[in-house]
Amino acid sequence: MDSYSLFELNEYIKRVIALNFAEPIWVHAEISQINENRGQYYLNLVEKEADGEQVIAQSAAVIWYKNMLFLKKKLGKVLDSLLVDGTQVRVKVRVDHHERYGMKLVIEDIDPKYTIGQLELARQAIIEKLEKKGLIELNGDIPLPTVLQKIAIISSETAAGYKDFLAQLEQNPYGYAFDLKLFPAAMQGHKTRTEVTRAIKAANAAGVYDCIALIRGGGSKMDLSGFDDYEIGAAIAGSDIPVITGIGHQIDNTVADIVAHTSIKTPTAVADFLIEHNSDFEGALLGLEGHIYQLSTHIIQRERMQLVQIENAITHAVRMDILELNLSIKNIEEALQASTRRLLANSDLQLNQIEQSLNILDPQNILQRGFAAIKQQGKYISNKADINYKKDISIELADGQLSATPKK
Repeated sequence: MDSYSLFELNEYIKRVIALNFAEPIWVHAEISQINENRGQYYLNLVEKEADGEQVIAQSAAVIWYKNMLFLKKKLGKVLDSLLVDGTQVRVKVRVDHHERYGMKLVIEDIDPKYTIGQLELARQAIIEKLEKKGLIELNGDIPLPTVLQKIAIISSETAAGYKDFLAQLEQNPYGYAFDLKLFPAAMQGHKTRTEVTRAIKAANAAGVYDCIALIRGGGSKMDLSGFDDYEIGAAIAGSDIPVITGIGHQIDNTVADIVAHTSIKTPTAVADFLIEHNSDFEGALLGLEGHIYQLSTHIIQRERMQLVQIENAITHAVRMDILELNLSIKNIEEALQASTRRLLANSDLQLNQIEQSLNILDPQNILQRGFAAIKQQGKYISNKADINYKKDISIELADGQLSATPKK
């Protein structure tokens, strides 16, 4: 039996491959791992079962430095979005086999349209899955607080969109103050799913925020593909806090936008939304203040008129009472005057009678009528028994006095 050395076998395989794959071919696969070293990129390409995660094929691939320069010139920033773990790619490869290092695929070109198409298919599948589980409208049914002041921000601290968002809030024309907390997360790449979902859960666990602002700057469809993710969509749907997205897109909504409470184009627009939301509340308050002022003014005017009417009624009643009192006083005065006149007349009559009585009883008048008064030792004598016969008596007549000696 013939025997081949390993080198001979690999050399034979190399010739077979060279004969059968003389020209580059297009291959579609998923990037499962990628590393860069001195401008050269080393990839691991895999193919999985259609309905599962089981890998059914795997191959190493490389983009040499010169090819990388060509791809950067051709695709620009889109290239960074394509060379990400988990991305479905269609690549033009030259099959290369080395006796020592084995087979690898040398990537010469990449078709971005294929990746975008695969992303859209995956996006639609995720949306259907979220719809079946009733998660699409879940976060949107949460009512927004009347005032949005405590804001949890999920973004990259170095992102331009994040800085624009902060500047827009700080420069708002109403002077509103916002309490902001950043939950940093990757906005692009394979870490986006893990860090964004973790940030959403952390903001909910804090239990103090009025809403979550998920923001990043603008980008291509590939740049935003990280937000077409089931786990991110489910995390937003399960959030107890309303989520407002401003992921920088202009045309299509990502899964995160569809599931979020409110989807807005850019981070700056999200800031404007927060400002206007609070401005609407302030406007409603001012309108209510105006309504209260008008109503209170009307009530005050009405009550003032009633007070004037009551004042007039009281004044009229008092005047009538005063008139009645004056009339009563006048009647009393007249009665008192009449009574006084009668009393004076009676008093005059009584005085006349008393005067007459006094005149009658006046000793002088009595003496004038022929009576005499007897006095002894300065005292009037009215009884014979009171006379001291040893002393003289004085007899008082109308025209003078006489002395006499009493005898028994």
